Amino acid sequence: MAADRIVEQDYEVASRLDQLGLSASELISVVQQAVAAKANFVLNHPLNAAGQLSYIYGTGALREVLRPKGWQIDRTDNIEATYNPATGMKIVFQNADSACDDARDPKGISDKGPAATKAVDLGQMNLFEDFEREAQEKLKQANAALWYLFVYINGDDVRAELSFPKRIEEGQFKGFNERIYLIRRDEWASITPTVTVDEALAQDFEINVTRRS
Repeated sequence: MAADRIVEQDYEVASRLDQLGLSASELISVVQQAVAAKANFVLNHPLNAAGQLSYIYGTGALREVLRPKGWQIDRTDNIEATYNPATGMKIVFQNADSACDDARDPKGISDKGPAATKAVDLGQMNLFEDFEREAQEKLKQANAALWYLFVYINGDDVRAELSFPKRIEEGQFKGFNERIYLIRRDEWASITPTVTVDEALAQDFEINVTRRS
């Protein structure tokens, strides 16, 4: 199912993220830490450890870069999100089976539960200015637009997008209001160096986002 809007050109991505109070370098640094965490999987770990490590460190990294800017930790209905009270936007880190593919909507590696389904449905109300003006602050957080930072990691093939789903059906995302491409196919090697999890957590990254011509 095609998204209502796909933002993929570099100048458009930068402009759109700026409107959302974000930057490509911030989000790419989050992806970098998730990739490093997944790479620390070893045979003696539980089978699902690789995905869990990338999710844990990805979620933590997202909060590390956004909380200094006024974003907050949000755990409404046990959904681990990062929330911007100024804009009414939430972001959830999500391991995905694909990203930045026009022919495919990204799918979560694990199915989404009823809480996520409800949160995505409620978040559609932020598309309407009248609701945003009239909503009380105590409802604004519960009804925040729920965006997902989809990260696909398969060896050296790493892709990522920030997207706003329309709904969840049978545990998976169905349709998107908007998809913002951050790391496309074959771009990963030119965007970020390879580091370990400990190195990722020990420093603040200045990511120089350059594209291959």
